[in-house]
Amino acid sequence: MFTRFLLSFTMVFTNIRILKVFSSYKLRWCIAFIVVFSFWQIFRAITNSNKQKLIHSSRVLTNDNSLIENSINDMTYLPVGVYYEALCPDSRNFILQHLVPSFNKAPNSFNIEFVPYGKAKTHENSDGSITFACQHGPVECHANKIHSCATQHVKDQSVLVKYISCMIDNNYEPEMIGMLCAKKYNVNWNKVYACSEGKEGELLLKLNGEATDKLWPQVSFIPTILINHEQPRQASVLKDFWGVVCSYFPPDSKPAAC
Repeated sequence: MFTRFLLSFTMVFTNIRILKVFSSYKLRWCIAFIVVFSFWQIFRAITNSNKQKLIHSSRVLTNDNSLIENSINDMTYLPVGVYYEALCPDSRNFILQHLVPSFNKAPNSFNIEFVPYGKAKTHENSDGSITFACQHGPVECHANKIHSCATQHVKDQSVLVKYISCMIDNNYEPEMIGMLCAKKYNVNWNKVYACSEGKEGELLLKLNGEATDKLWPQVSFIPTILINHEQPRQASVLKDFWGVVCSYFPPDSKPAAC
C-alpha cells in the first residue's frame, strides 16, 4: 500500500512539474507573441506615416485643379501656392518682382496655384447669395473674382501667369484691365467676365476663402506662399523666392538656372 501511495505521489508530483513546465513555456510564448506583435504595430505605424508624408509631398496641382501624383525623387513640377489679394501692394510686388522672373527662368518646372482671397470675409446670405468683405474694399472683391475665374478658365499655365501679372500691375479698374490683359494674351474675356459676374465667381472666391482658412500656420501676412504644400520661412521666400525654390528640387531635377 505504501508502494502504491509512493507511486501515486510520484505521479502527482511529475504531473505538477509537467504543468509548471508547460505553463512556463506558455507564458514565454505569450510574452514573445506580445513583444513581436507590438514591434509589428510600431513598424506598421511608422511605415504608414512615411507613406502619408510621401503622398502629401508629391501631390502636384495642375491648372484644371486636378491632382497628379509624382514621386518626390522624380519631381518635375514643383507645386507653388500663392495666397494673395488683388489690390495688396505686397502681393503685387511678390508676383511682379519674384514669381514672374522665377517662372520665366524655368517655366516647365512649376505648377503654380493662384488663390486670390487673403484676409477677406465670406457672408452667405439667407437668399442664397454670397457676399464678401475684402481688406481693400469692394473693388478688390471684384478683382479677386476676376482672378478666381481666370484660374478656372485659363488652362495654359504660362498664359495664366502672364494674365494674372498683367492684371495685378494695375487692378484698380478690374473690368477694364481684365479686358485689356485678356486681349493682350488672347484670353477669352467673355467667359472670364461672365464667370466673375455670376454664381460661378461667387463660388470660386468662396472656395478660395475656405482654402485660405485651412492653411496651417494660419495666414498672418499677405501674400502667403506655399512651396511643395508647406509654408517655408516667409521672410526668406518674399526676399529670395528663386533661391528658396531651387533648394526644393532634387539634384537630378534642379533647373539649369539654379
